[in-house]
Amino acid sequence: MFTQGFLHWFTQRISAILLIISLIFLSLSNNLVLGLFVFLLIIIHFEAGIHTIVSDYMHNLQSKLISNVIIDLFIISLFKSIFIIFIYS
Repeated sequence: MFTQGFLHWFTQRISAILLIISLIFLSLSNNLVLGLFVFLLIIIHFEAGIHTIVSDYMHNLQSKLISNVIIDLFIISLFKSIFIIFIYS
């Protein structure tokens, strides 16, 4: 029903709206869990934007595939690092 392009568009818009709302709440409450949520939203928004740039401006299918895999591995390692930092803090 939904195409991949629509899902990227939807993810970018929803993450942008949630970022604005949560940044306002974070500035008012100064909460660590909300700060972690904001940071995770930033990563999700960044990932959707980078994938859009790669799919729009790269035309070689092999380069596009390699770039998307590298981006996904980077995002996974970033999430893992944040989780480890949050657990040991």
